[in-house]
Amino acid sequence: MTNRRIDEAGISARYGVKPKDTAVWTTLVNFPARGEDGLWDVALVDAWVQAMRPQYWPPRPETPAAGAVTSPQKGKQKKAAVAPVTETRSEMAKRFGMTFNAVDAWTKATERRDSSGKVVAAAFPPPASEGRWDAKTVDAWVRVHRPRVWAAYAGGEPQFAKPLPAGDPRDLLNITEYGVIRGNAISGKPASRRTMQSYLLRGQIEAPDRRPGDRKRPEVFEPMWYRETIYQEIRRRLTRGKLQTGEKGAED
Repeated sequence: MTNRRIDEAGISARYGVKPKDTAVWTTLVNFPARGEDGLWDVALVDAWVQAMRPQYWPPRPETPAAGAVTSPQKGKQKKAAVAPVTETRSEMAKRFGMTFNAVDAWTKATERRDSSGKVVAAAFPPPASEGRWDAKTVDAWVRVHRPRVWAAYAGGEPQFAKPLPAGDPRDLLNITEYGVIRGNAISGKPASRRTMQSYLLRGQIEAPDRRPGDRKRPEVFEPMWYRETIYQEIRRRLTRGKLQTGEKGAED
């Protein structure tokens, strides 16, 4: 697979999946885009499979029949010249659903180490040319150093500080329970009832699904939320990659 381009048959062979499953993968909105030549970039597909279909990782050993397109020259397989895909900060921001200022801050990130010399923050990849960055190296950096942003981009489950507890989606929970679950998931510490009431007043969390006197069953005596409503809000909060004003742990 010398020129790092691959077709559907190659994807099936590389990851050991059925052709019909490959056809489904390639229609997903978060699957890497097909190039102008109708093929996919192997590195981008590898990154997607690692994040979204880890059960098929690592890929199988490559064979000449793996479906990749190679460029023979004088009886030998020779790597085709494929120009790297580059993007500006504006294009990067649009692709990841971030603001320009947030992405601009990414590009200015430098390596930082703690007192023991351990790297605690990695530098952003240098530009491939004036004002443009290689999309592959950007993806690799975002996947490791902005996992919430990558989860939103790739469509995967966000990284929770503590896992969401199991329960029926239609369980009714009060604002104190909402704060415990939400705080644990986002920062690892429960949010107080007072904090949650402040978020509610500012519209930073979901409005209650049920209120006293709404004439629904079962009767409730304080504002209540369905578990599924709470979990949806937490997932949106984490996968947006940036938290609302007043909340800690924002991605920049």
